[in-house]
Amino acid sequence: MKGLSVKYKAHEIVCREGDPSTDLFYLNSGRLLICTINGTQVKAIARIGAGEYLGELSFFDGKPRASYIVALEDSELIQIPKKDLEQSLPRWYMEINKNLTKKIRLLDHIIQASNLRRFGSEDQKPLSIQEQRQLYTLLTK
Repeated sequence: MKGLSVKYKAHEIVCREGDPSTDLFYLNSGRLLICTINGTQVKAIARIGAGEYLGELSFFDGKPRASYIVALEDSELIQIPKKDLEQSLPRWYMEINKNLTKKIRLLDHIIQASNLRRFGSEDQKPLSIQEQRQLYTLLTK
């Protein structure tokens, strides 16, 4: 995968909710936690492993990052600048995904406002109180 290799140590912040970056990332190795903060509660959205992409919402719609991402273990990401990838993708592909991203952001907002949760997957299991405290401290420094 062509791009810039970026390494993170365990418990390092990869990105913060609201960050303006629009680059796409590929997780080459390691494990990451995607989460949000609501008051003092830290909610796990997903845990992702090697071979997965992240940052696709901001890549397609240009809006700020929708969540926090923290390295759960030492991890290597491949940063793919939007300008590099955008040149190789058809215009219609970018427009379709921009529209899908708009719907995903709306559904994310509805799910968060309704306090709905997904169960049954290790990747979406809730954080313990201790994990929430540690992450809250890390993310709000």
